[in-house]
Amino acid sequence: TYFPPVVKAVAIPKAGGGTRVLGVPTVADRVAQTVVAGYLSVRVEKVFHPDSFGYRPGRSALDAVAVCRERCWRYDWVVEFDIRRFFD
Repeated sequence: TYFPPVVKAVAIPKAGGGTRVLGVPTVADRVAQTVVAGYLSVRVEKVFHPDSFGYRPGRSALDAVAVCRERCWRYDWVVEFDIRRFFD
């Protein structure tokens, strides 16, 4: 079993005033997170839809835009949507 240590809280100033609390994990905790992410990603990658681009290794927002662009030229119809904040 693994029990992560307490996360250090750091106040980050906001552009519009005020602060936002950011949790900073220890190095050991980041290593543990990386190990778990690697273990899980191998197992769940095969169940994701091929058109899923968000937060996946080797895929980016630019890849999603490239697929959209390619399909716009392939089909004679368009579905319009706003992808500005697609990966937020």
